[in-house]
Amino acid sequence: MLVRAQARLAAGFAFFSVLFLAPNCPIRRVPSEDAGVFLYVARTIASGGMPYRDVWDHKPPGVYLLDVLAGGSVWGVFALQLVLLFAATWISYRSLVTSGFIPPAAAFGSIAWLVAVPRLVLEDGLQTNFAELYALPLQLAALGLFAADETRASPTWRTVAVGALGAGAVLLKPTLIGIWVAIAIVLLATRVRSGRWPDLARRAFLLIVPASLVVALVIGWLALGGALGDAIDQVVRYNAAYSGFATPLDRLIAIAMGLRLTLPSGLAVLAVAGWVATFRGPRAPLVLVAAVAFPIELLLASAGRGYHYYFLAWLPSMAVLAAHLWARLAARFGVRIARPSLLAVGAMTIVPTLLAGRLLLTFDDGAARGAAAYIDEATRPGDTVLVWGSRAEVFVLSDRRAPTRYVYQYAALATRGYATTARIDELIAQLARERPRLIVDTSKDSFVTPPLDRAGLASWTSPEPQYAWPPETSRIVDFVEANYERVATLPQTGWPVWRLRTP
Repeated sequence: MLVRAQARLAAGFAFFSVLFLAPNCPIRRVPSEDAGVFLYVARTIASGGMPYRDVWDHKPPGVYLLDVLAGGSVWGVFALQLVLLFAATWISYRSLVTSGFIPPAAAFGSIAWLVAVPRLVLEDGLQTNFAELYALPLQLAALGLFAADETRASPTWRTVAVGALGAGAVLLKPTLIGIWVAIAIVLLATRVRSGRWPDLARRAFLLIVPASLVVALVIGWLALGGALGDAIDQVVRYNAAYSGFATPLDRLIAIAMGLRLTLPSGLAVLAVAGWVATFRGPRAPLVLVAAVAFPIELLLASAGRGYHYYFLAWLPSMAVLAAHLWARLAARFGVRIARPSLLAVGAMTIVPTLLAGRLLLTFDDGAARGAAAYIDEATRPGDTVLVWGSRAEVFVLSDRRAPTRYVYQYAALATRGYATTARIDELIAQLARERPRLIVDTSKDSFVTPPLDRAGLASWTSPEPQYAWPPETSRIVDFVEANYERVATLPQTGWPVWRLRTP
């Protein structure tokens, strides 16, 4: 009977995982700008190149390596997302059950976070590919494994696994370590209070060593590939400059936005109420970690610009808090909570299902596909093409290579506190060496990128104070005017196209 009930529950999780990610299916959808970069880097790695050295981007290498695992294809990424989302939901349920929650509470907490996924993952007509989604099974597994080991007198392999999972989260994105920070705080507080210093030392050792080994392996791979210095520059130095622009008010606004985005499914209300409920009464280790992690996650996700997908990192701790609230209400009201719970679950699925249904019928605008089709007809497979702007998905769709490691330009060339004229020099030198067959100017539909014509560049101003293009940008226009002729304007987008002049 129990096996049959769990099979039905697993089938329900699978159904909603497919339903909520169906709009990410690449039928008549193109990769989003970020997804285009990740897939381009993955294909570069698969062909023997290296991230950072051969492609400039500021994400840690975890998302690229997962895209390599997915074959560097849009369909592979979609399949990987489905598998990991279902796995995360099942891990969530099992972690809650093994931590002492009764199955209805565990199912409620797992569904509560799952229904919040569409609003945080999906975008109109685009296929997304976020590190935060890939981290969900790591976060949830770490919670369950830590809680299981807390019931034992001495640490086991589970503590080792928690450390290794933490390294995986760091390699996806450093702001995803809130769960592990909370675990460290709980370990320290509980062991100091009880005077169990040897146990604290053993568990800290078993957490730190495997995490260090995993990170060391990746660092060694980057070093052997000659990309370690570039990785430090892009992942550490750039992100420090980027996040430094977020003011305390910006962070508060980002937190408010995250709560608003998780409100339609009801998760925000459940999580906040569950967090308040942790202040009274006994708390299981899993609940204690979630209660500590929740405010930490709020702060970490508010770094930078506060994009909607940042708040995926909140979902594991919010799931535990929602389950805790259900358990507290069940303890007080008994079986009378069963019917209201079923009604609540049904109500929570309405808005996410409607959103997924609407986006399932929303397709891409054809801009990137049109550009890719033009490039495919006007160039040969071995030719390089400069896509000026941030539309890296054009490379993925046309299966062409960029002539420079700056497959999108604004972040490296215009971020205040990071950009230098030396990078403009590098870009021009690479263009002079590679001589791309075509240049497609997507600036009018790209983020904070000036146009590649002299008059447009002279009158262009950045809409974002965080970005300022240096005067030396005009040298890129000089290179284009000296070596290229304008041959077309793509009809659907108005993007100008230049072709290399024949000698």
